[in-house]
Amino acid sequence: MPIILPQILMVQRAERFSPNAVEKDLAILQAVGDSLLERGASVNYVKEELLENKQWKLDDRVGVIFSMARSEKALSALQHAEAEGVIVINNVRSIDICNSRRAVDSLMRSNHIPTAPYYQQGAGWIKADTGHDVRFAANEEEMLAFKQQVDNPLLTAHVEGTSVKFYGVADYFFSPADFVEVGKAAARLARLIGIQIYGGDAIVRSDGTFAIIDFNDWPSFSACREEAAAAICNLI
Repeated sequence: MPIILPQILMVQRAERFSPNAVEKDLAILQAVGDSLLERGASVNYVKEELLENKQWKLDDRVGVIFSMARSEKALSALQHAEAEGVIVINNVRSIDICNSRRAVDSLMRSNHIPTAPYYQQGAGWIKADTGHDVRFAANEEEMLAFKQQVDNPLLTAHVEGTSVKFYGVADYFFSPADFVEVGKAAARLARLIGIQIYGGDAIVRSDGTFAIIDFNDWPSFSACREEAAAAICNLI
């Protein structure tokens, strides 16, 4: 018998959460929507701002929500949908964790997932717990100055090496084949967070060791959009 797919709602991320990536973020959302349509699903789109402004009402026919939303008000609306039995991908709890760099950092350290050491001296990075405020400090003086300007900062050492972007859908990992261990660590972190669609950045040192320096929900998948869209569809 044919599979009967529920109505699927696609929530577009507010532009303020997509600095320099509005078109890329929208492109992966639309690619997923197009793939779902090809499989016979009923797909509708809504902007995050409508959820924030309470201009959206949950349709009883909606069974799955693919959401790129990040704001507190939008997540509250999606949490209500979860309480009504709707599947939300990514789920609200996992987005709450990813919205806090400190929470993700704590999970990595407590579970021995490689990340950058805490800052001690020399060059380093200062990152706001939430938002996009990330700054490089070349020395202790700059670090001290930036620390006064950044909200609830996370301070980490600068890691020398090759920067690698990674993307994942559940346990399916998208990245150059040379960095399998990065993928395994990222997938393990995703399971700990409870997130299914994720991405981030890692630094691979010259000796082959690595540090995951950024982890976030719903990346743009710009390097593997078609493949990622197909994998995301398979989650349903």
